[in-house]
Amino acid sequence: MKGKSLRFPKGTTIKPEVMVREMPPKTRQTGDNLEILCPFCKIPHTIGVNSDSACGTSLHVSAVQTVYPARTVHKHKMVCIKCGEGGGEMVRYNNSTVHLVDCRPDVQLVAEQPKYSPGARFVFSLHPKLKAIIQKFTGIAKDVREVDAKGAETGKILGYFFFKGT
Repeated sequence: MKGKSLRFPKGTTIKPEVMVREMPPKTRQTGDNLEILCPFCKIPHTIGVNSDSACGTSLHVSAVQTVYPARTVHKHKMVCIKCGEGGGEMVRYNNSTVHLVDCRPDVQLVAEQPKYSPGARFVFSLHPKLKAIIQKFTGIAKDVREVDAKGAETGKILGYFFFKGT
């Protein structure tokens, strides 16, 4: 179609038939609860997540994460703090970056410091057979190691905690 212009039938428009307007919701504190209110209506009413209210307003909650494509990773020489290598797509993690696809499943990064436990430190240092029996009840005793911005372990153990997740 090089050199030809597109022709639309008479009466056809390229304007959308439906538009969406967005505003941050209003809130109201009622005791210990926080109500989310419609920002468009003069008489405030509550709105729920992913359900339309009488005025047609719905509240959608989503998590958003910036992904750096491979070309950006290469251009800015970004390095993953888990594996120490570049390339591939990455996401920001604190002041560093990590691969979008889990490059080192054996290494887990924590967003918040867990509650450290002296009991977890004790269980961590036990003989593997005894440790396995106790961990059935307490969760897995893990150590938290310090990592610098480039992904290299500093050798410092920050503490121990019981991991009960999957």
